[in-house]
Amino acid sequence: MGGDENEVLDPDHKALPFRLSDIEIKPQFFDFHPMILTVRKELLFQWKLIRHEWNKQHLIAILAGVIAIFLGTFNGEILNGGDAQISGLEGLQQSGATSYFQMILSIVCWGWFLYQLLRLFPIMRTHSVTLMLIWGGLGLSQILFHVDNKQFPISFDLSQMMGGLLVTLVCIFFLYFFIKAVTETRDLHVETNHLHEDVRMMEAEMAEHSLKAWTTICFAWCAVAIVSSWSGAHFVAERMADQTLLLALYVILSILCIPLLMWTIWFPQRMLGIEALVRTKAAVSAEEELRSKELTAEVAPDEEAW
Repeated sequence: MGGDENEVLDPDHKALPFRLSDIEIKPQFFDFHPMILTVRKELLFQWKLIRHEWNKQHLIAILAGVIAIFLGTFNGEILNGGDAQISGLEGLQQSGATSYFQMILSIVCWGWFLYQLLRLFPIMRTHSVTLMLIWGGLGLSQILFHVDNKQFPISFDLSQMMGGLLVTLVCIFFLYFFIKAVTETRDLHVETNHLHEDVRMMEAEMAEHSLKAWTTICFAWCAVAIVSSWSGAHFVAERMADQTLLLALYVILSILCIPLLMWTIWFPQRMLGIEALVRTKAAVSAEEELRSKELTAEVAPDEEAW
């Protein structure tokens, strides 16, 4: 991984070391659909771009997230099962000094991780917070699923899943609008910055700005976050049970979520540049309509003057 600090914080999306069309990839036996080959090519392009441009600042952000996961996971209150009879502030007061200190350090590390995201990806600040909330919401949904059924999803009952399903659907809803905002901003970016009278040139530019692999990364991050949250909630629900594999699965997948989340946030900014505003077309239309109404109100004659 390389790249100077200024290149990361103020990247020129036109100054690419290589383009997507420069990437060559050989078809494999599992490329039974052209879409698979396209996604593999885009993933390779983005991975090479990451290796070229991500620097120690990105590694520090990843390290902060990994430390937060370790501090939160290997906590005595979690590993020994804790006390199921107490919760909330009372539970915090009853926890040991070491466990309490670990929890505070974990929160600090998560705060530092979020701060790094906001600093490294300025046009994605709002969406960075949204994705972190989605991650937390997916974890909350798994907790709700396990409240009445510690063996979830075995022997599940729909009546016991309403709270978890509601939170999951809200998270998917926000993730959908995040992907929609990036996609529609990409379309506007190509129409504005790469406008050409030749339709073939426009199609080539749209292909260069393809988001098929990025969308795959988004869904992959969401899927990994769900399985990670399930394994963590399942481990806690099975108090004092020997579930080492579940704990290992939780740690591995949670760590994997960190770079996938950064990848999800990084690529739109790298594609669009730091001057872009990532919004849906509906949001842009609403803002333009509001501005037109304000201008109309400013130029309208004063009725009292007549």
